[in-house]
Amino acid sequence: MKILIFVPARGGSKGIPGKNLINLLDKPLIGYTLDIIKELIKNKNHEWIPFISTDDSEISKYCKNQGFDMSYKRPKRISDDDSSVIDAIWDSNKWLNHKNIFPDAVLLLQPTTPIRKKEDIIKAINKVKAKKEFSIVSVTEMREHPNESVILNKDGWSYLSEPSDKIVGRQQYDKNYFFIDGNFYFQSMNILIKKNSFLIQNFTEFFILNQRWSIDIDEPDDLLVAEALLRKK
Repeated sequence: MKILIFVPARGGSKGIPGKNLINLLDKPLIGYTLDIIKELIKNKNHEWIPFISTDDSEISKYCKNQGFDMSYKRPKRISDDDSSVIDAIWDSNKWLNHKNIFPDAVLLLQPTTPIRKKEDIIKAINKVKAKKEFSIVSVTEMREHPNESVILNKDGWSYLSEPSDKIVGRQQYDKNYFFIDGNFYFQSMNILIKKNSFLIQNFTEFFILNQRWSIDIDEPDDLLVAEALLRKK
């Protein structure tokens, strides 16, 4: 299988200026995603196509120094804050097609998630690789359970998921609540073409990560949490 490893890495960021190159412990944030890619391509069961999509010359320079082909530059028209990752993938895929490279599937790895396990990604790929059409994304068990979450409105409040009267402790809560953590998205190219989305209700499968914390760097405090978890690792 030819797998496009797509890394969206715009230069702009509102929450943390220059986020993708901001230092996290011993390396720039995007460096953690590049390290995972280097581990993945050691697996010879697939043909990997690493692709960093950036409009930023400093990001491009760093990735090139890490051994990645940076001959593609992301157009400004799809590099704004409201630009779609899907649009960026289509532009990159068009560029690859002109070079007679036609991926069978897309693995989306966002640089804002520095803590990943190569083994989880390989297991997810193996889970669906026998199918012609597939979609699988990572999820993590919710820390804030819906039975303890409320919705506020003008008339008062209500539970997000009202607990049963029989429930007397947290250990009795339903364990079927997860959130889409952004660790990875993996989809066959033909499904992405048909649906133009990585999340398709009643079709997309979920890969449950064995972790208590999921990190998606968006605000400065997220960096502090990520640093603490990386030190623990």
